[in-house]
Amino acid sequence: MKGKISRKILMVRVNDQQGAIAVTVALVLVVMLAMTALALDVGHALVARNQLQNASDAAALAGARALGVIYGGMSGSLTGYTLTGSDVTSIVTAATVAAADNQAAGVTITVNAGDIAIGNWTSATRTFVPTTVLPRAVRVITRRDSAANGPISTFLASVIGFTSVNVTAVATAQLNPLSVMAPGQMNAPFGIAQFYFDSGFGCGSTIQFSPSIPGNPQTCAGWQAFDNYPASASTMKSIVDGMTNGTYTPPGGQAGVTTLDFTNGNMASVWSRLVTLWQTEVANNGAWNAYVPVYAGNDCSPSGAQLIIGFATVRITYVGVPGDPNNAANCTGSNPSTGCMSGTIQCDVFQGNGGSGGGAYGTFGTIPGLVE
Repeated sequence: MKGKISRKILMVRVNDQQGAIAVTVALVLVVMLAMTALALDVGHALVARNQLQNASDAAALAGARALGVIYGGMSGSLTGYTLTGSDVTSIVTAATVAAADNQAAGVTITVNAGDIAIGNWTSATRTFVPTTVLPRAVRVITRRDSAANGPISTFLASVIGFTSVNVTAVATAQLNPLSVMAPGQMNAPFGIAQFYFDSGFGCGSTIQFSPSIPGNPQTCAGWQAFDNYPASASTMKSIVDGMTNGTYTPPGGQAGVTTLDFTNGNMASVWSRLVTLWQTEVANNGAWNAYVPVYAGNDCSPSGAQLIIGFATVRITYVGVPGDPNNAANCTGSNPSTGCMSGTIQCDVFQGNGGSGGGAYGTFGTIPGLVE
């Protein structure tokens, strides 16, 4: 009798445990289903987010490139230039069209006009400030939410109350300091030392190419013969003559890659030719806006190959042959045996079709890069 009772008690306990296991399994299945649903829908949302990012990147680059085309069609310093209504329309249109070439979760992307901003980006603080006064950046937000293109519907997460997901992406593209010069764009046989700019000189400052004065950063520059080795007075005369009559095309260059050959020898025989080049540029273009390389370091009497780290624009204001009585008034340290050449650094200059990403010396490219 006692054995029968024990068996009955054991069976009751087994049945109780089976019931508890069934409840536990049911709960675990619900949790696993919820987690699976969440994983699937989160993964779907992340894929859509990447697709939106591609759309934002493309739209921002297209808008900034349209801005570059506007600036590239102008000459000289654009300081203070304000975008016209037509300018803004062309930028917004370019960004909108580029975004529409992309899809996110099967939907072609439309960008709200309010999600396209034109302005300036500050890398140090990672901030964007809208402006139409000489902007250099375009920022675009793309969406899959109630404001544009609709939220992304979930597959399984609706079981736990999530029927849709909102996703956005942002990108900013900017016209950066010039990093590439095409053949023929460098139109002066001079270069400026990095030391000049590091010493606080820049926009609107005077640069004295010759004579160079030891210890004076405002005269830290040198003669360069582009890629013609070795640089010499004879080579320089040939280059200057060719630039004057159009038979010599200076090579292109890339910041951080190209080296140019400099010389600090006696250039007395070159000065009369340089005066002729200056006069020719003024006659043909109204001014000699010289696009010159900036070389690394603080050597104010450079000789031999120098690494180019960027480009600057200088309006040449005076060139005088050795012995010219006007030299003393235009160049510090000038004497009867020394020629004189000086100019003013120009800023907010945009070099058409130039790539961007070089040192910040006031001259910009018109092909943008992503900064955000």
